Amino acid sequence: MATADGSDDILSNKDGDLNCEPCLSDGRTRTVEGFCMECDEYLCQSCLDTHRILRVTKPHHVKRGEDIPRKKPNKLARYPAESSCHVHTDSKITSFCKSHKQLCCDQCVILGHKVCTDVKSIGDYSKEFVNSEDYKTAVQMLKNLQSAYTAKKKEANMNLEEVDLYYHNAMETFKVELDKIKMSDIRTLKAVVSTYDSVLGQLGSWSESIDTYKNKNQDNELAILVLRSIRDVDTIKDNIQKLCSDGSIVRYGFVPDKTSLLRLVKAPFLVRTITIKLENDENTCNITDIALLRDYLVLFADFDNLKLKLFDTGNSTLVSNVKLQNNPRRISVTEHGEAFVTYNGQPKLLHLKSPATDLTTFREINVDGKCYAVECFNKTLKVQCLNPAKTIEVDEDGKQTRVIRNDLSKETTENGEQFVSFPQWSTQDPATGSMYVSCSSKDSITEIKSDGNVKLLVKSDKLNYPHDLCMDIDGSIIVCSYGSNDVFRVKRNGDIQSVLPQPLDFNPKAVALDKRTKRLYIGGNSDKLFEFQI
Repeated sequence: MATADGSDDILSNKDGDLNCEPCLSDGRTRTVEGFCMECDEYLCQSCLDTHRILRVTKPHHVKRGEDIPRKKPNKLARYPAESSCHVHTDSKITSFCKSHKQLCCDQCVILGHKVCTDVKSIGDYSKEFVNSEDYKTAVQMLKNLQSAYTAKKKEANMNLEEVDLYYHNAMETFKVELDKIKMSDIRTLKAVVSTYDSVLGQLGSWSESIDTYKNKNQDNELAILVLRSIRDVDTIKDNIQKLCSDGSIVRYGFVPDKTSLLRLVKAPFLVRTITIKLENDENTCNITDIALLRDYLVLFADFDNLKLKLFDTGNSTLVSNVKLQNNPRRISVTEHGEAFVTYNGQPKLLHLKSPATDLTTFREINVDGKCYAVECFNKTLKVQCLNPAKTIEVDEDGKQTRVIRNDLSKETTENGEQFVSFPQWSTQDPATGSMYVSCSSKDSITEIKSDGNVKLLVKSDKLNYPHDLCMDIDGSIIVCSYGSNDVFRVKRNGDIQSVLPQPLDFNPKAVALDKRTKRLYIGGNSDKLFEFQI
């Protein structure tokens, strides 16, 4: 927040009082009550309270009262050339134990690592580590987290702006109740934004220090910083999960009621149905996937009619469609708006460069496997195949870069029970890259992590032939239950709850969630698309 010549005048108001930096970045001015030496930020009382809650920022040194500096201290001076030990604070880091993955001072080595055979001096290990894959992976992980949390903060801010929109559209009769909803939402979202501010401040500080140490060839300090950040990242993730698990707002509206003129609804309700069958369609629509390109622009894979269909759901009109040579099954959209489509069980993918404006121009990509599901992540494609049920990673030209998992059908529980045999539908966690696949024959959902580790999320008869799935912002998974004509939410603890007010009158196969507006789109063996507010 400093000016180009290094001054901090922009942080002061006309009376010379300092302003809280996290609040100032969101257009609010609040009086400064403290200065965090580690984060290099002026903070108001609210931001200080959040600072004390987060485990990763709790030990930070905060100046208060007359000790608050009028100008920021030299940042480089706050990073000593020799970093101190966390356990023995008066000793410097001298070694790294590879067995325990622990930074050590001389006292640590004597007291806790006498028998360890792979204790190296930090001078020797830092050169090895900075040139290792672990270092590259750690730095990339920090950048990915920074990008993901920046997007989540933006999403929370957008929701914060929408609170007033929903509030002012409500009728005056419900003003008292709407005020309660509004204030609760604002408090929750401000806490979420403030938490992300603190976390992003820490991640930004790490990134800046990494660049500084790298440019100055200070390998010791660089290695210590990255190794410590690896340990602290899990704490950050835990705190984000606890404090920011729900950044949504209560969305509400008025619907007709038999007993009164209008009724305020906060529970899931049907917004609209859209007829998606075209005049030249020969069969009943069989929607196997739904992809959200941008606001109200939705792309469908119509399996039985061999078509991709693009609809504007805002006015329920067809934008364009294209007839294909094979049955389209799954769609994955990149952050740049490109789309990749699987043909049913074919060793190829369809690549559409600009699906929002042109469905007729595409290229086919050959892949080594019978493709069913595809997910885009970090400029690579994760493809789920069958016979065998292998998970592979390919580049945008179809060249295989690695096999993530050879055959999921060989995975078993501790009791030797197979839990996935026919994975055809998928979604992924945009923050971690974990791919989640549903198996209709085993009534299960399985997580495939980026490193190839496999974990059973849930296996339950209640899922009743699960098909397509998508992830909500809280990490829960929304999945179609083909056999129950229903859509369920599967929480991280395995709890399964119905999302809809009542079951559908058709077999759902495809589902997509607009996380910003909480609009849920459902399709399947039906000539209509259903849009719910959840």
